[in-house]
Amino acid sequence: MISEAIARQEAKTRDGIFYEILLHDFELPPRTAQSIVQTARSTYGLEQFDTDRLCNAGKVIRHAISVKAKHGPRLQELPMVTVTLTLDAGKEDQEVFRNHGGQSLRQTRIVRMADEALEQGGVLTQEDLADLLSVDVRTIRRDIRNLLAREIRVPTRGLYHDIGPTTSHKVKIVELYIAYKTYSEIARSTRHATASIQRYIQDFCRVARCQRQGIPLSEIGHIVGISQRLAMEYVELYLRVKTLEREERLADMLGPPPARPVKKGGQAS
Repeated sequence: MISEAIARQEAKTRDGIFYEILLHDFELPPRTAQSIVQTARSTYGLEQFDTDRLCNAGKVIRHAISVKAKHGPRLQELPMVTVTLTLDAGKEDQEVFRNHGGQSLRQTRIVRMADEALEQGGVLTQEDLADLLSVDVRTIRRDIRNLLAREIRVPTRGLYHDIGPTTSHKVKIVELYIAYKTYSEIARSTRHATASIQRYIQDFCRVARCQRQGIPLSEIGHIVGISQRLAMEYVELYLRVKTLEREERLADMLGPPPARPVKKGGQAS
C-alpha cells in the first residue's frame, strides 16, 4: 500500500533526524547514537507505528541540507534542517494524473517538494527526490531536464548552489494568468491541477492587497499563510506588472485601489 510505504519512510526519517541530533549536537559516537535510537523506539513502543497518524494527509517529514550549507564537505557533515513535504496532494494529484499522466504527476511532485523544502530553509538533492518518489536518479534528472525545457527550474541542491534562489513556479503560473491565460490553458502548459492554480492566484491577490495597504513585507507572509520567500516574490511580481497596460487586469483581480486619505482642506494626501 502507498500509504504504508509513506509511513515507513517517515518513520525512518524521524529516526534519522534523532540519530543526527545525537551524533552532531551531543557528539556521541555513531554506535552509541544508534543504540539510543533503538532503545527509544523500544521503550515508547514505536515499532508498531500508527500509519494514519504518520501519513498525515500525504505529508512526510524529511531531513534536508540547509540552504546555508557550504559546497564541498561530505553530505554527512553538512548542517541539516527538518522539512515537511507534500508527497501526495490527494484530489489535486489525482486530477494531474487523469489529465496528464503518471510522468507529469511525478514532475509536479518534484517541483512541489523541492519548493516546499526551500521555503523551509532546506534543499533536496536529486537522490532525495528519487528516494521519496521510489525511482532511480536518472529518472529524476530526465524529469528536471523536461521541466527546464518548459522554463520551470527545480531548486535542488546542485542548482541552488550554482545560481542561488530561483523564481517559484507559482509566480510563473500567476504571470500566465495576469497575461490573460485561462485556467485550462495554464493547466495544460504547466501540468498543474486547476485547484492549485486557483490557490496560487488567490494567494497572490491577498499579498497584493496587503502591499496596497502598506502592510510591511515582514508581516504579509504570516497574514496570507505562505512563506516569507514566496510573499516577497509575489510582491516583486505585483510591483513589476503594475504598469499602465496591466492596470486593468490587476483591477479585475484585486478590485479598485484603496482610497487615499483626505487631508484637511479637501485634498488627497
